[in-house]
Formats: sequence, structure tokens, C-alpha cells
Amino acid sequence: MHTLHHSSNKSFSSSQPISCYNMKFPETNGLYPTESVHGLICFQESGKPVVWNPSKKEFVTLPKPRKSWNDITVFLGYDPTQGKHKVMCLPCNRSTDVCRILTLGSAQESWRTVKTNQNHRSSINTIGRCIKGVIYYLAYIFHSRLQVIMSFNIKSEKFDMIPLPLEDIDRSFLITYVGRLAFVDKKSPGRMFILEDAERHKWSSQNFLACLRHRDVITSEYLHLGGSTHAGELVYLAPYFKKLSYILFCDPVRNSFRRFEFKGIAEDESWLNADQDVPLFSPMSPLHIFPNHTDY
Repeated sequence: MHTLHHSSNKSFSSSQPISCYNMKFPETNGLYPTESVHGLICFQESGKPVVWNPSKKEFVTLPKPRKSWNDITVFLGYDPTQGKHKVMCLPCNRSTDVCRILTLGSAQESWRTVKTNQNHRSSINTIGRCIKGVIYYLAYIFHSRLQVIMSFNIKSEKFDMIPLPLEDIDRSFLITYVGRLAFVDKKSPGRMFILEDAERHKWSSQNFLACLRHRDVITSEYLHLGGSTHAGELVYLAPYFKKLSYILFCDPVRNSFRRFEFKGIAEDESWLNADQDVPLFSPMSPLHIFPNHTDY
């Protein structure tokens, strides 16, 4: 058990316990996980999707979606009306007009081919956001530098292309904000664009007093925007593990901040990999956060 210390610019501080779960991860060349979608997380290794259930400490490796796809971009979605998870895969860094889909837990669990309606490409670290039964992700249209949002309806398995209000956005700024797709304007750090109507491709913009980009005062590095909570707080963290790692919560409406520092993790020998006798969290190990994770 470790302690999560909470401090802010207000005149109080508190601490609360957090649970520490040690588990052996599958060997991977680089972990680019999806967000937590109704209790499950997905990533890929050597062209095979791996479904992770953190609550049960279980990993299930799925078959390759297609033998010729050595690297894939993997997305995980959940249809609340049917109570089903689906894994959707695209070839990495290659334009395509088809995807492969697998329904988890189905009697005939096998990959199916579905047309995407638009010939487009994504990369291995493309971030997908699952919102109310629809997966949204950034993509480039075939033979162009046109960046768009692609949407995939998990129930109907239909794709749509949504134009962006700006020419270029950073994939790391694509988040779910208060139940809607949104992204932070990297050129105007107090402005956020929110997708109000996906069918009509209608965006709105909102300006906040709080700066939506944050830099570590010690290292001068920009913090990574890891997502947002159901309460509308933006969650920031350092891109790599450090001895004094912390998570920053920002409420852009109230212009308030909460800072949580992790104490004791780097000194805890249980974080050592018994096979290699090296820290699981080395200075170059990326940090990942999964806001709003629920048990499944």
C-alpha cells in the first residue's frame, strides 16, 4: 500500500491510501494502450491485440486480425445497448478502406472485415475515445495531409468522417470532456473545441481562464494530457516515470488545481522485475493513466 499525498494552492492538505497492484506484463516493444473502456484496456504486440482486465489481472491475446498486418492500430469500444465490447483494428501507418472487427465473448469469436467508407490511415500511437457507443480517432485521408476525425458506431459498425475546425491538432490533446469529444487548441492554450453534434459535424469553442497546457516547474517539461474525469477535471502527468511522480487535476471552469504525489513507489523493491532485476519503472518508462476506470 502506498500513500497518495494531495496538496493544492488552498490552505489545506490531506492524504489517502491507494492500492498497489503488481502484475507481470507481457513482453512488448512499446505499450500504446487504449483508454479504459467499461473495465477493459487493449494494446497490441507483434500485430496481435491483447485485452487486459486490470481488476482480474488477466491478459488475453487475440489472434492476428490479418496475417499480412505486422503492426496494427487497435481500438476498443463498448456498446451499452447490447452490453458488448468490440475490438477494431487497422493496419498501422498504411492507408486502407477496410478494418477488422472482433466481438469479445461471442460464441463464434472470429475477425470480420468491415468497409470504412473512407480510405485513411492512422499510426500505432493513435488515440481513440469511446463515447456513448462510438469510437472517435484522428486519421489522415488517403493521398493527402487532410486530418479528420473518423467515427465508428460500435452497434451499427458504420464509419463517418468528421471535419476538424482547425487544420492541425495534436493527437495527445484529443479527450473526452463531460461526455463529449473535445481537444485543446495547442496554439491557444486556454481554448477547447467540443463536438456538439457528431451527425451534423458541429463544433463549438470554449475559452477558459485556466491554461490548458502545463509545464513541470522543476524539469520545465510539458505535462502530458492524459484525459479527464467525469467531473470535468483535466488530468495531467509526466510523460515518463520519475522518482517524484505526480498527477495534476485541473478544473478549467473553476480555474482550480489538485496535485497528487506518489510517495514510496521508486523505493519499493516490489516494483523490481524479478527476472531481469531492473526497475519496472525506469527513467524512460512511460506513464499511463486511466481516468474513470471501473471494475469488469
